[in-house]
Amino acid sequence: MSNRLVKALGIAAVFVALIAGSVATTFAKRVESGEAGPLKPPMPAIESLRLEPAALSLANGRDGRQVLVWGITKDGRQIDLSDEASVKGDAALVSVVDGRYLYPVKTGDGIVTVSAAGKTAKLPVKVLNTDRPAIRFEKDVMPLMASVGCNAGTCHGSAKGKNGFKLSLRGYDADHDYNALVTDLLGRRVNKVQPERSLMLLKPAGAVPHEGGKVLQPGTRQYDLIVQWIKEGVREEPDSTTARPNQLEVLPTHVDLDLAGRTQRLVVIAKYPDGTSRDVTRDAVITSSKDEVAKVAGPVLTGIRRGEAAVLVRYEGNYAAVNVSVMGDRVGFVWSPQPEYNFIDKFVNAKLQKRKTLPGEECTDADFVRRAYLDLTGLIPTGAQARAFLEDSSPSRQKREALVGKLIGGKEYVANWSNKWADLLQCNKKALGDEAVWSFREWIRESVSQNKPYDQFAYEVVTAQGSSLSHPAVNYYRALRDKDDNGVATPNKMAEDISQTFLGVRFNCNKCHDHPFERWTQKQYYEFGAFFSRVAFKEGRRPGEEVVFADYRGGENVYPKTMAVMAPHVPYGRQPDVAAARFRTEAFAHWLTSKENPLFAKSYVNRVWSYFFNVGIIDPVDDIRASNQPSNPELLDALTEDFIQSGFDVQHLVRTIMSSRTYQTSVKTNRWNEDDKINFSHFLPRRLSAEQMMDCVAIATGTRPRVPGLPEGMRSVYLADGLADGNEFLKLFGRPKRETACECERSNNLSLAHALSLVNGPMISGAVSDPGNNIAKLVEKEKNNWRVVEEIYLSTLGREPSDVEMAGSGIGTDPKHRLEEAQDLAWALLTGPAFLFNR
Repeated sequence: MSNRLVKALGIAAVFVALIAGSVATTFAKRVESGEAGPLKPPMPAIESLRLEPAALSLANGRDGRQVLVWGITKDGRQIDLSDEASVKGDAALVSVVDGRYLYPVKTGDGIVTVSAAGKTAKLPVKVLNTDRPAIRFEKDVMPLMASVGCNAGTCHGSAKGKNGFKLSLRGYDADHDYNALVTDLLGRRVNKVQPERSLMLLKPAGAVPHEGGKVLQPGTRQYDLIVQWIKEGVREEPDSTTARPNQLEVLPTHVDLDLAGRTQRLVVIAKYPDGTSRDVTRDAVITSSKDEVAKVAGPVLTGIRRGEAAVLVRYEGNYAAVNVSVMGDRVGFVWSPQPEYNFIDKFVNAKLQKRKTLPGEECTDADFVRRAYLDLTGLIPTGAQARAFLEDSSPSRQKREALVGKLIGGKEYVANWSNKWADLLQCNKKALGDEAVWSFREWIRESVSQNKPYDQFAYEVVTAQGSSLSHPAVNYYRALRDKDDNGVATPNKMAEDISQTFLGVRFNCNKCHDHPFERWTQKQYYEFGAFFSRVAFKEGRRPGEEVVFADYRGGENVYPKTMAVMAPHVPYGRQPDVAAARFRTEAFAHWLTSKENPLFAKSYVNRVWSYFFNVGIIDPVDDIRASNQPSNPELLDALTEDFIQSGFDVQHLVRTIMSSRTYQTSVKTNRWNEDDKINFSHFLPRRLSAEQMMDCVAIATGTRPRVPGLPEGMRSVYLADGLADGNEFLKLFGRPKRETACECERSNNLSLAHALSLVNGPMISGAVSDPGNNIAKLVEKEKNNWRVVEEIYLSTLGREPSDVEMAGSGIGTDPKHRLEEAQDLAWALLTGPAFLFNR
């Protein structure tokens, strides 16, 4: 068995171990986030109690309220004692239900005593009215149905309903749901004579067969309220404009748990357009973004392990998010002042100090030169470039900034960054044709080369009209062209992909119903799409030419729920003046690229940040929503403002990020940051992209890239098409087809297939064995084995070998085997993690 084959089997085994380790980690997380969870930590000594809110006002006989009970420790920490507290008040004034809810008995003022951990606190209570208002369907009954899941997508809220009974998804259509319950099937679902015999109660209570199981228990608040609603005559809401809340308030606004196992109760207050409010905690739907960090059971969340998560609270089409932080055991942690090269480091360090996390040490010059070349140009430095940087005696920070300045805007930088935009703008010949795809790709390249301001770039894309060959930006609309089941062109994909690309918002989730996790509605989807309903297409005069134009004869977007024609309308911010614009997309582009648009600059800043750190400040970068909170909102806001003030200068943004100490942090971890994946305390290794691997192997070996569809010697990033016909390596390693707006279309995963391709495929072995490569020239010219090993390390990893690596290089003195041994060394380095990852 050859030496190279032995090594190949070893590397494959390492990849298999990595995959197995990933599975084991996933399994461990499942165990870790199991029902039992961690043990509850001991309670610290409590000095006093604090109540939130500090006083209560009860508006009517159905207005039940609760308070959070905080235990204050000697060092000022707050521990939630709400579940341990006892509540006692004047029985003539209020009654206490479920040990925590205060309901009015008679009007007047009084004091309620709250006790916990041997301490007491006084709660002033004012009862304004004791009348019990009539129960209404939309305001009272629908929230109960949502809380037990009746109108969920897996139950009667599905597209076709269940067993002949359909409700609107999550109750977005109150009229439909009322009719389905009260009038459909001749009113069989409600029994006004014997309310308890109503089918809408018998089924969820399990009295008759119900596929959804038993979700209502007789005698509970939800059950009794529905019974009372039926007794009162199944009333609808007289004024639907005040039936639903327009805002949710969640207490506390941020959850900080000191240790795993600690719990926190949430209080949810719904606020209505008429100025009223009520406690809706029991009927709100509360979910955690990371069950392995914070697990939710009703309104109580439990810290599972150190980390951060977001809790999404949903109630009647309103949403609120609460950030959750579980600190964990940090005994012995001491913060030390950290260097700050620019404002980025200020905000990163502030978050790290708050999280009791120490950043890693600064990376070496060898790490930086390779990292900078890969991030800016998509290439590794040549051996000569790496050596020149390492031997430069200038202060490290100074020469690093000089290197960044030298690479930004250069030919290879333009090739690399225009390739990113070709992905996002879906540059592929399947949709565009052979000639137009190259025309579009060249327009993108030229825009990046000019460092065209981002707002101007986006404006030109969105307002593009004309020939697909002479006005290449119009090819974006051609790539987004969509048709309905009848073959009629629709603006749906345009609206969805433009939103995801330029705003970071996945607007497609509200096409068929209101967005399940955001404030966007189905109606807004069709109003948004109306901006693109008049984008039209016709054949040009030249072969393969198509003309994109604004059809002034009409073209409307119809809301399928009402079949009404939708006027163009943006979902937030100041409405664009459509009447004053030449065409609708122009009005939209003015709104989109405005400095006042809160998502336009922010989404791109976040996207660019992820290109350097492998994770966005909001991640995924193209899924900005209430339940996907930024890990460092202050940092994101500061970067966004700086980007806007620079005139949307992309190169300025790139230079700012790379000049920070945060970017220059080592991949090495310490005991205080080894578990950090979101706060940028150390550099996260990133697997090279498919194009980077192919191009970097050519640089390292001194061979000419051979990419199907390109002249020999041209880099793979110059491919205009995402399909990569004839190149199985690019397909396997995740080059996207460019058919969606999602960053996730580009894959950077690892599997056994990838391992086998690296160790046994023709791409690396062919470059290493090429008789005209730099390895053969080096061995022939350089007789000193130490120099040969040094040059191979510099050419592949951008650094010199260590003494241990030098001793184990395997290059001997026998001239017959020096070339083979040098090839083996290069091959081993090219297939190892140090080469395959940007570190």
